[in-house]
Amino acid sequence: MKALLVGGNTVGAAVREREPRADGFRHIDTPALVRRLRDLAADTYLFGIWDSPTDFDDLRREFLPAAAAAGIDVIPYLVPPTETNATGRASRPFLLNFVTWATELAELSTRHKNLVGWAIDEFEFEFNAQLFTPEYLQSFVSAAQAVNPDFRFYTCAFHAAATSAEFLDKYGEYVDGIIYPFLDGDHENTSVAESLGDCLDAILELTRPRDLELIPLIYTGRYLDAPLAPTEEYVAAALEIAAKYAADGRIDGVVAYGTQLDDAPTPASDNKAMYGVGRLALIAPRGPIRAGATATASQVVAVDPTSPRYEISFWYHRWFHAHGVEPGIHRLELLIDDEIVWEIDIAEQNWPVWTQGDGMMGPVDVTAAVRGRPRVQVTFRLRTLRDTTLSYVDIGVDNLETIGLSLLNGGFDEQSDWTMASSGPLLALIDHFVTDRPARIRAAVARSYRRY
Repeated sequence: MKALLVGGNTVGAAVREREPRADGFRHIDTPALVRRLRDLAADTYLFGIWDSPTDFDDLRREFLPAAAAAGIDVIPYLVPPTETNATGRASRPFLLNFVTWATELAELSTRHKNLVGWAIDEFEFEFNAQLFTPEYLQSFVSAAQAVNPDFRFYTCAFHAAATSAEFLDKYGEYVDGIIYPFLDGDHENTSVAESLGDCLDAILELTRPRDLELIPLIYTGRYLDAPLAPTEEYVAAALEIAAKYAADGRIDGVVAYGTQLDDAPTPASDNKAMYGVGRLALIAPRGPIRAGATATASQVVAVDPTSPRYEISFWYHRWFHAHGVEPGIHRLELLIDDEIVWEIDIAEQNWPVWTQGDGMMGPVDVTAAVRGRPRVQVTFRLRTLRDTTLSYVDIGVDNLETIGLSLLNGGFDEQSDWTMASSGPLLALIDHFVTDRPARIRAAVARSYRRY
């Protein structure tokens, strides 16, 4: 399975007609969507029934036959109570009546052989579990199987659920597999792809004995709680790992989620640089963080022996993504070699603007730490002081200027010169904005899907 899925909170991933029809709605542009899927070498489409009241009719009347002609399988994707709005988005027309949904979709699958299964989003997020009791699950699973015993059924399981034997025991007898949104384990980012293999191995230890399919979902569009949107490098790396697992049968396919299909450029709000297109990003995500975790960016610089003094000027910005971030949790530090020459508690001085060092200080005089040395290492470090969770912050550093030090790439507009390191879930990276990132990500998906 090489699949795509649209999310309601992703950007430009839906392909709809430009003008409304007589019913006043902009319907799915089936010919254009099928062309996009073929361009990307996708063989499966998870058809979200959520955005518009016309989605189900578009699926059964137009998309299913067109997808069959193109050799594309289809899995309708429905939403639970937490994503059902009485006057907004919902899986219409049957809403939360999943017995009716099961029956209708299974009957549809007997007429359209490319309708191979269906899926419902998270069973246990917030109050969803109140609806998805074992009795209710059995009722609608049995309704579908009575019509088409081969009709597959999936649910979405994030990392905590996918690695929980209790969760899989509770729901495993009702589902054929889980769709696993990969977010670097429980670190909740779309920046680190390298941990995907370890995450899949841990989940497979639980799914294999229960005879459950495993389908990882890779974010190719934004995840609302991730610090940064995915890049083309991240997408390519994650899909490459998934392809290796699929090639030898360890997983049953992969889903590229939120791939932007509308040819629009990168949203301008993704550029968080002070100037230009780059900044240093030091990030503490919203998940659990142990005391002592760090994220660093370092560069060894030459010292001018003729300079009468030495100075580092830098600007930083803090974006607080969690309410109530308290003092005593995270510190931003500037080091010369191992000596802290400047520091601030990131919960202090809550100005929502770029600030030159400490706003009352400006550039940092580092003469005492530098004089007499031929080279020194300049490091910016985000450090967690005590165990915490939901202390989600994004620190930007930009526009570095020095006196007497040969520092390079002070505007972070290139992916060079700085060495990044991190421990725990903290992140250190150069956040580089490009205007055509959606096209680059589509190209990365297409390259991966064409190879396997």
